[in-house]
Amino acid sequence: SGGGPARPLSAGTRAIEVSLRVSRAPALGAAVQDAAVAAVGGRLLLLGGIDAAGSSTSAIVVAAGGRGALAARLPERQHDAQAVTLGGEVYVFGGGDIASYTHILRFDPAGAAVTHAGVLPQRSSDVAVATLGATVYIVGGFDGVAPLDTIVAWRPGARARIVARLPFAVRYAAVAAVGGRLIIAGGTTASGLSDAIWSYDPADGAVVQVGVLPAALTHASAVAYGGRVYVVGGRRAVSGGQTAQIVEIDPASAVATVLGALPAPLSDAAVALSGGRIIVAGGEDAAGNPQRAVLALTPLVRSVALRPTSAAATARRAFAALTARGLGATLLAHPSSIAPYEAAAARPGLPGYLLIADRGNNRILVVNPRGDVVWRFPTPADVAAGRLLHFNDDTFVEPGGRALIANEEDYGAVVSVGIASHRITLLFGVPGHLGGGRTGLNYPDDAYAFADGSFTVADAYNCRILFVRDHRIVRQYGSEGHCTHDPPHHFGAVNGDTPTPYGGVLVSEIPGHWVDAINADGSLRWSVAAPVAYPSDPQPLPGDQVLLADYSAPGHVIVMDRHGRVLWRYGPAAGEAALNHPSLAMELPNGDVAVNDDYRDRVVVIDPRSGRIVWQYGHTDHPGTAPGYLNTPDGMDFVPAGPGGAPDWAATVHP
Repeated sequence: SGGGPARPLSAGTRAIEVSLRVSRAPALGAAVQDAAVAAVGGRLLLLGGIDAAGSSTSAIVVAAGGRGALAARLPERQHDAQAVTLGGEVYVFGGGDIASYTHILRFDPAGAAVTHAGVLPQRSSDVAVATLGATVYIVGGFDGVAPLDTIVAWRPGARARIVARLPFAVRYAAVAAVGGRLIIAGGTTASGLSDAIWSYDPADGAVVQVGVLPAALTHASAVAYGGRVYVVGGRRAVSGGQTAQIVEIDPASAVATVLGALPAPLSDAAVALSGGRIIVAGGEDAAGNPQRAVLALTPLVRSVALRPTSAAATARRAFAALTARGLGATLLAHPSSIAPYEAAAARPGLPGYLLIADRGNNRILVVNPRGDVVWRFPTPADVAAGRLLHFNDDTFVEPGGRALIANEEDYGAVVSVGIASHRITLLFGVPGHLGGGRTGLNYPDDAYAFADGSFTVADAYNCRILFVRDHRIVRQYGSEGHCTHDPPHHFGAVNGDTPTPYGGVLVSEIPGHWVDAINADGSLRWSVAAPVAYPSDPQPLPGDQVLLADYSAPGHVIVMDRHGRVLWRYGPAAGEAALNHPSLAMELPNGDVAVNDDYRDRVVVIDPRSGRIVWQYGHTDHPGTAPGYLNTPDGMDFVPAGPGGAPDWAATVHP
């Protein structure tokens, strides 16, 4: 569950509205696909590729005015390379024909000379490249045998080096540079097509999933324009299944929207910026034929000012809306956004206390139904003593009610926090290091403690479910390095491992949208592709039903059966009630559903009978640290009230 701290637009900024005008430009002199492309001085260069006869070519062609002039030739025939322009010269990375290449080539358009400029760390075709400043980043690829999980950095005169690892090995991804980081979308992994949107920030070396595409996609092309990323065409299957869609990704919120369409389905096109337009040249059509067509995409951008809205005004609007629906709502006097409210005739929205893992603020809060904070970690004294959290994701009460277990996702660790002592204890992992093997974790998720002192954790991008006791792995499902859907032996990337009443676990896999029920003896109970874009943290309900969050925008919460049939759904498409990347949905004792609405900086409670939000903590779309505010809350737990009204930690139960 969860992703990086990508933020939506907040009130007081300017919303950007974009549409696309698609027009035809003079066609290429010859059909080509899988060519490397670069723009120099208003001219489009196509380097290599596959010609109309289905053969790789070494030609470097200047495309202009519907004609293609041969400018030079590469040393070898090749396709599936990528190119960039730096300092007026063009650099080509990898590619292949019979085998994949390691070369970095330099082409001087002025002198038409081609020379070797460097060597990649390994054979690499099917790569994606983008530049940040004077540094080129080569993402993923194929070495002739298997996909690559590397991000390689190179600049002229320097040695190419691996600077980061992707959670999945991937080829044919769409990559663009914007805002000082790379946006990596889709591609082909060992387990199939990916719908993930990743962010790589060279400043801290972190690779974090921040969103999902409208559908899994590969062989698409990407370009950054006006602070947005445009993903053009691509395939919906490993081979074929071309799409005409143009998808816009807003890097601020990681929301991906279908913005428009090409005149016809197209994949493997050469895409570049030239003259303030996005040029799409060549590619493969739905019949598998290379194309001559050149298209010019002109984004039409306008900004719309957003007025800041006070919490009180938001609350008044919510009250008025509820009253207009005849619910007789009563607003509670509290500073949180839409100050927590409930319908007078309905059941209370929060029948106890809610523990919130406030990930973006690196803290844990416990609030009562009126939104008062009754417990927190860390306190100022904890901070002074160095007792800190790092990217605390999901947090649950341990059996017995004396401590909390928290997975520090981006930090690679699982820790325990004493409720009374505030002592913080490392349970597993190497803090600050994402790894694997017998001691490391790669984005740990959903750590649940058991009464015998052990715990389970979803080791997300090592594709395994671990059971740990005394810093030692005592059992596991899945296998590191085998990220494919074959439960219970192998899984794709996992983000949920909820214990079940029958002694097993519910596993959610990101690729393929799978939810897997594993029995206590490790056998497979059932497995189904969930009818959501991004399944997150499945929770067991009676009768093998599942409560599931859809970590998307707009997000959804569903109840489904073991066959994937939807029995109940919440998911408004827009407005105050819409969800943005909800990561966890949990049934409360009164039948209402609590939801972490991560990117709207709030936790909400939904009455499933009316389909309405009946309680909320956090200011919608306004992250903060003051009372009533949250910042990307990504985990929660319900703590019952004891006989005297205080939190009864020991009464907290999990399946």
